[in-house]
Amino acid sequence: MNATVATSGRDSRQQFELSIGSVPLRLQMTDAQLFGAVSARYAAFTDAAEQPIAIDLNDGATAEGALADFGYEFEGAVLRAFSNQICFDGVRNQYALDSLLRIFLSWKLLGHDGFLLHAATVIRNKKAYIFTGRSGAGKSTVASLAPEGSVLTDEISLLRREDGIWRAYGTPFWGEFRAAGSNTSAPVAGIFRLLQAAENRVESLRPMATLRTILPNVLFFSAEAETNRQLLEILNQAAKEIAGYNLSFRKDRAFWEVLPE
Repeated sequence: MNATVATSGRDSRQQFELSIGSVPLRLQMTDAQLFGAVSARYAAFTDAAEQPIAIDLNDGATAEGALADFGYEFEGAVLRAFSNQICFDGVRNQYALDSLLRIFLSWKLLGHDGFLLHAATVIRNKKAYIFTGRSGAGKSTVASLAPEGSVLTDEISLLRREDGIWRAYGTPFWGEFRAAGSNTSAPVAGIFRLLQAAENRVESLRPMATLRTILPNVLFFSAEAETNRQLLEILNQAAKEIAGYNLSFRKDRAFWEVLPE
């Protein structure tokens, strides 16, 4: 959804509404070229919502010195989140915007019992199988071996606890496989730590081991003690409630045969 909106005291702005992980956002900008890139980049994630979070791009209207609830700078682009305004400044292209959206969501999801995880997510039998691990462990390989149309994301997964059930959402944040992501969700079947091996094998993990598997792969950018405490509580609950596994696999489709239903 997009439209040109006139605002009092400012130039006309264009807006683009999208939803990632059921977090509704409205991107507002005056740069027509950036708007075109954003419209193409997030076309699969457009979603109308009654109260989207408005994000002003390159507006620069916030009072100098105002104290932000959360702030972050990434390669010249700056994110500032206030109680009544979200500002992304220095955004020159959709790639910088993509980075700031990830950073913002990692913080915003704390209020939704959610988090971002370096992981590929594949839908199988209407459930989400989440594959995580260090760089090069095989996330993109798993995505490439999945049935066509079943990949929610091949790089960054979004997990939320809703009504007592953990669900995985597709995201537009892709990796080497270049999967654009799918704007759908499914209940989580399990989290699988990828280990390359000569044979396919699955080993169940205790909750503490699952937590240790998750921790190094979570995206989080706040150094504030309270937000880190909130995140740890969410991750601890996820580790207790989501089945965790070590998945040894040999990079062929036969690994699907050893996965639990």
